[in-house]
Amino acid sequence: MIKRKDLLKTAFATDTVAVTGSTTDHRVPSGAVRAMGLSLGRIGEDAAKAEALEQQLARGELVLNLEPGLIEPSFVEDRLARTADAEFRRLVDSIRAAGQQAPILVRPHPERPGHYQVAYGHRRLSACLELARTVKAIVRPLTDTELVVAQGKENAERRNLSFIERAQFAAHLEQRGFERPVIQAALAVHPAELTRLLSVARSIPAEVISAIGPSPRAGRPRWMEFSALLAAPGGNDILAQLMTHTSFQRLSSDARFDLAIEKLRSKPTGTATSADIIRNRAGYPVIRSERSATTLRLIVDLKASPGLDEHLLAVLPGIVAEFPIE
Repeated sequence: MIKRKDLLKTAFATDTVAVTGSTTDHRVPSGAVRAMGLSLGRIGEDAAKAEALEQQLARGELVLNLEPGLIEPSFVEDRLARTADAEFRRLVDSIRAAGQQAPILVRPHPERPGHYQVAYGHRRLSACLELARTVKAIVRPLTDTELVVAQGKENAERRNLSFIERAQFAAHLEQRGFERPVIQAALAVHPAELTRLLSVARSIPAEVISAIGPSPRAGRPRWMEFSALLAAPGGNDILAQLMTHTSFQRLSSDARFDLAIEKLRSKPTGTATSADIIRNRAGYPVIRSERSATTLRLIVDLKASPGLDEHLLAVLPGIVAEFPIE
């Protein structure tokens, strides 16, 4: 008696042997049975391919060609102008001529099935979108922390962010609740430098930073001076008026910064100047003074120096007691 599993093997074999009494004859399976066997084989192959694909995706080894419309930017902005410089035009021309050489890094979108979110490669994504071509992308499951660290690391290695872009990136991460060690890792900076970045980003309104742009030639010292000048009385009014001029908007980002800081430096006398700013040992402004003919007003930045107000209130009585008041 032939077992059931042997009957199945016999049915799907390409050349089967049937035993009837004492006679042995060779049969070829019907077309329908042969087709069923081939279909089952293909299903098994497809399942194996799907499993291999899942494993590659999990390890982040697979490079896919994705439609750019399915890919969203990172949830944290890093650059002020991704597509407004000559370098981006060169990137577009290069991809048009030779294709995309380096893949971008994306993760499956945490809220939209079938969509993705960029960790790094925003400019390459924008270039492929402009050229209406698919994007080569490594798909890797990433946590929010892993995404921002990868984003910052890629920026540092490929095209450094300007000082003010790094400051804004740090501020955006802080606003989203990331702890300082994570922000330091994302920007590859030590604690004192991170404090300076955050201080500048907090002290300059986002609309001012956006109007000036990345200004790659303006480093930390000039942005810190800019921050102090802007904080003085009348600084915001000067910038607000300047930013409305069409001639200002047509300048390059570096030229806009140069003009803005010169306007702040040359504001009318009688208002506070950079000499009225008291800085701490790290170099960023913590106290601003405002004078009139009869008063002196001190404004303490408690975000930059938590607890400084209590210290001042504790030591001021002693300073006043030592002053020779007539």
